[in-house]
Amino acid sequence: MFARNFSCFCFLLASLSPVLCPDASARSKGATAPGTYRDWNGDIDEVTILQPFRLDSYNDIAVESFDLTGLPLPDPGENTFRAVQSAVARIKPAFIEGFLRKLRYKPAANAMSGPPNARPNTLVIRARLVKVDPGSQAARYFGGFGAGAVKVAIVGEIIDAPSRTTLVRFAQERRSGFGIFGGSYGDLFVRTAQQIGGDVAGLLNAF
Repeated sequence: MFARNFSCFCFLLASLSPVLCPDASARSKGATAPGTYRDWNGDIDEVTILQPFRLDSYNDIAVESFDLTGLPLPDPGENTFRAVQSAVARIKPAFIEGFLRKLRYKPAANAMSGPPNARPNTLVIRARLVKVDPGSQAARYFGGFGAGAVKVAIVGEIIDAPSRTTLVRFAQERRSGFGIFGGSYGDLFVRTAQQIGGDVAGLLNAF
């Protein structure tokens, strides 16, 4: 009798568990309610929503210059130093390209340029590069399966420019490890930055 009652209790608990304690990944799937979400929508490592907003209420979107404070670089004596230096200059344009490609709401033609605080009704993306890792071209060529991948990581904020209020914070890392003969550093950095730009566009698309 006890075993049967215990089984019934377990069945009842299992049937209620999705309601009482929903899976964290399910809660983060496209969520726009205030809170901190990891693996947001299966796309972004971490998202903290401070204040929901309506994307279509903004006339313009601006991406500030990426902050490089504290960005670790290879030793100047390493053969990847110049590749990373060159990549840093290409990451913002590549980010914007991927961002615009995925953004459902197309901002004004002059978006992404000029001082954002000088224009009304503007949404600002402010980001800091925290990782620009060239990986190893030889490992990509000989190892495969993601060995020696290029990695780019950023942390950022989405800001309401008129009020200077931070609406959302995010952190994202992407990697690219495939290309002809292991892939050139420049091409892989650009591809990775484009993917991150698309990820942030997907975040904005949810609002």
